[in-house]
Amino acid sequence: MRMRQLHRKCDLGLLSVKVLRVLCVAALACEVCLAQVGPPACAAPAGKQVASLRPRVGPRPTVAAAVATAEIAASDPTVVVAAEPMENFGVARYRLEDYADCVGTGGCYWADLDAQAKRAEAELRQLIATRKADEKLALVLDIDETSLTNYCEMKREDYGFISVPFNEWAVSSAADMAIPGTLRLFNEARAEGVEVFFITGRPGEQKAATARNLEAAGYKGWKGLALREGAEKTMATVEYKSEERKKVVDAGYRIVMNVGDQWSDLNGEPRAEISVKLPNPFYYLP
Repeated sequence: MRMRQLHRKCDLGLLSVKVLRVLCVAALACEVCLAQVGPPACAAPAGKQVASLRPRVGPRPTVAAAVATAEIAASDPTVVVAAEPMENFGVARYRLEDYADCVGTGGCYWADLDAQAKRAEAELRQLIATRKADEKLALVLDIDETSLTNYCEMKREDYGFISVPFNEWAVSSAADMAIPGTLRLFNEARAEGVEVFFITGRPGEQKAATARNLEAAGYKGWKGLALREGAEKTMATVEYKSEERKKVVDAGYRIVMNVGDQWSDLNGEPRAEISVKLPNPFYYLP
């Protein structure tokens, strides 16, 4: 497996990032991260309200205001302060919302996604250049928060990841929302004759709706779509996705790149020659 140094010019100097199979999120100082990108406009799915499942009472305070309130109150000698070894979850959720909406001082989720997509595109071009005659190349993509975004539903749920409405959203026609950078990567791969395989942890019952939303979002001409079927539903994610990648390899493909938002999308054997880890601060899947 090759080991290279990727260099990107940044506002704060030269950022050197070593690549050993995995591309991780680059520093926010990089110029590519400063692209004018932001969250998509969200329409209410049929039969659902626009408002959050947990509507707020009054205006939401800023993260700075919430932290300042606690610090001022805790400094009062007449107040007995409880031990708080963890950050308040409500304040943490404010930070998450600011990051997803590209406001405040915590960065921009959409700029980080786009930065990673541009790095992946550059890597893909180099990998394609190494193709031998008659060699079949494959790009593997996860779906949720990799190819399609569930931002609108997560925002409606106040970033609580409530499984029932989340899964209802995932199969609705409103969920045909592509992550722009991944769609660019997909189109570039297809234009160069690289076959694309989607491997997702979604249950098999969602296959028709998932295929419909992928097509509607602009992903046209993919080779394979794998969802969990039967005994796969109880398998660990790494085991399940590794087995699906093995099927691609056994079909004669060289997996040049694998893109996912969870480490469990990327780990396990066989691995892609380059794995691309997208940011996902919203939920964790082991």
